[in-house]
Amino acid sequence: MSTDPAELENADILDQLAYEIILLTRYGVQNTPTLKRETIMDRSALILLSRLDVQGPMTVNELAESFALNVSTVHRQLKAAIANGLIEVVDDPDCPAKLHRPTQLGKEKLELELHARQQDLVRILHDWDAEDIKIHTQLLRKHNESLEDYLDLKWPRPKR
Repeated sequence: MSTDPAELENADILDQLAYEIILLTRYGVQNTPTLKRETIMDRSALILLSRLDVQGPMTVNELAESFALNVSTVHRQLKAAIANGLIEVVDDPDCPAKLHRPTQLGKEKLELELHARQQDLVRILHDWDAEDIKIHTQLLRKHNESLEDYLDLKWPRPKR
């Protein structure tokens, strides 16, 4: 069952949803100071590593396209992650372009970051029912997948 957008346009619910998304993204971008823990990695490194971890090695152009960013922005983010030992450059025998993949340190720090985020959620959602958490997760994924469809930017999910 789909919702007619015209039916919702005048509804207060869209104002509420838009506002809650603003807050969600604010907390997501400003996560570590807000959540009172030390920074494991910056946001751009987290996003790069999570994409490379799920999809495998990628070129700068492939990453830029997948993030809908310009190549110079992705290159700058990669340069910082490489300098921090999180990502390495590897040759692709089938292509003249260089590939980027997580280093062992990058994989370890990504795992630490994901675990820290799980612990953040345990503290934040401590009084939620398990079923509410499951429904929230399903709806958030549905929201993200709808956004990905709209933008034509699919994001691979881990096989967990």
